[in-house]
Amino acid sequence: MPRLLKNALFTLLVLGITACSTEPDATDYFPLDKGLSWRYHYQLITPSDKQKQGIYTVTNIGTTEINNQMMSIRRTNDNRDYYLMRKTDGIYRYASRTLFETHPVVDDPPRMVLPLPTDDSDRRWSSTTTSYVINMVGPSTIVSANAIQDFVMNYRIVSRDETVEVAAGKFENCLLVEGEATLTMFADPLTGYQDIPIKTREWYAPGVGLVKLERTEPLDARVFKGGRYVFELVEFSW
Repeated sequence: MPRLLKNALFTLLVLGITACSTEPDATDYFPLDKGLSWRYHYQLITPSDKQKQGIYTVTNIGTTEINNQMMSIRRTNDNRDYYLMRKTDGIYRYASRTLFETHPVVDDPPRMVLPLPTDDSDRRWSSTTTSYVINMVGPSTIVSANAIQDFVMNYRIVSRDETVEVAAGKFENCLLVEGEATLTMFADPLTGYQDIPIKTREWYAPGVGLVKLERTEPLDARVFKGGRYVFELVEFSW
């Protein structure tokens, strides 16, 4: 899995060690109970129709306290920890930590993952995210071309009664969250800077959480390439 994609996936999931746990609340679209584990299949399709695919796992490993606030910890199969906080108005990513960091790096401000309550009509919010797909494929003498910056995406809940079928099964009454953003970046020496329209669609099932994600980042330039990313639940356990 590309490094940038590993770093980004939790902003949703955002997303092991499987432990015993009780069955999660059947109405919870983002369960944080200790021991819950998700296994996903991901597929990355580039403009040249090249494909990368693999398995990505996420496990709730327990809770900890940061700055006098209680956090739930989600650990991925590449040993990245995400610290999540449930507040009255939503689920937030408060911090993250890689295998090479001794302490969690706090997000400033915290990133909203999903608003609460989820039955608010036409709920909209914004949150910082990063590219899941775009990567550098050619050399450039432009210093600013060597890094893809984070950007703000605007989200909204567009449906609460979606039916989704993935390898893990058929899920009904799912939330559908759509996000849109524009990433301005140096594409290549011929075209210079471009505005890249980024779109995401995320489906959350009650009692399970994220079951499917689609992300499009259309870019086909000499220095950078984009593509389409699909993320689907294979197994959910507690």
